[in-house]
Formats: sequence, C-alpha cells, structure tokens
Amino acid sequence: MNFDQNAHPELIGVLGSFTTAKGEFEVRIEGRFDASHYLLKYFPDGSDEPMHGHSWLVEVTLADASGGLREDGLAFDYLAARMRLDKLVDRLDHVVINHLPEFKGINPTTENIARWFYAGLRSEVEGKGGRVIGIRVHEGPANSALFRPSHNQS
Repeated sequence: MNFDQNAHPELIGVLGSFTTAKGEFEVRIEGRFDASHYLLKYFPDGSDEPMHGHSWLVEVTLADASGGLREDGLAFDYLAARMRLDKLVDRLDHVVINHLPEFKGINPTTENIARWFYAGLRSEVEGKGGRVIGIRVHEGPANSALFRPSHNQS
C-alpha cells in the first residue's frame, strides 16, 4: 500500500512560511479525580452543605514566560508540569477535600480548589521558564471555575 506523503502540493506555497506567523502559544494539560467535599456555612441559617462527591476535571493552561516558542519549538514542555499535576491529582483523588490540612478553615469551593492547583504548580512551572495562564476546575460536567493568576504575584 502506497500512501501519498505529498497530498495537495498546491498548498506548499501557502504553507511554506508557516513558521513566520507571529503570535503567542499556550499548551494545556489536564487531570481527573473523584473526590467529596461540603461547603461551610452554605445555607442562610449558617449550616454546612451536606457532603457529596463529584468527578472533577482540572485543565491547566501554560506558556513560556515570553509567550512565544523556545528554540526547540515548544511553548512549554508538558513533562515537568504533568508530573506535578499528577501528584496534585493523586492528593485529591478519593478523599474528602475538607479533611486535607491545607483546607482547614478554607471553604473547598471550586474556586479555591483552582487556586490550590495554582499554588501546587506555580513553582514547578516558573522554575522551568514558564507561566501558568489559567486553571479551570470542572465540578462535574456542567459547572466550572477559572482562576487566572495576576501577572504581578510575588
């Protein structure tokens, strides 16, 4: 069987200079976990929400600190961030998020969980010359929260 490796050669003139296109690049990694939580003082009478679980999805958008591509053609190498994200996901998988020490007295809202992921990823990403553009955490299929860090965080 012979596969044509040069289909539509008339496009070569248009595509030949694709590397000169200016713009910024972002890459995305994701993780999934199942965990329970309950929101503190959720109801008008000050009582907590009942504990319940979700299938969560976290999406992390990353870029090189410059916004462009490195010499190797990558905007950011997924590997280091992927390994850290996997550890963070493992920390939340099949637990009651409220019971983790870092959430003591912190309402485990989807918003706070997104910031938790940022805190866990930031040093790893910045140490590799990248930046976290945003972290979206999905609490089931229909609801999500997006955390975009301020560029001037210290």
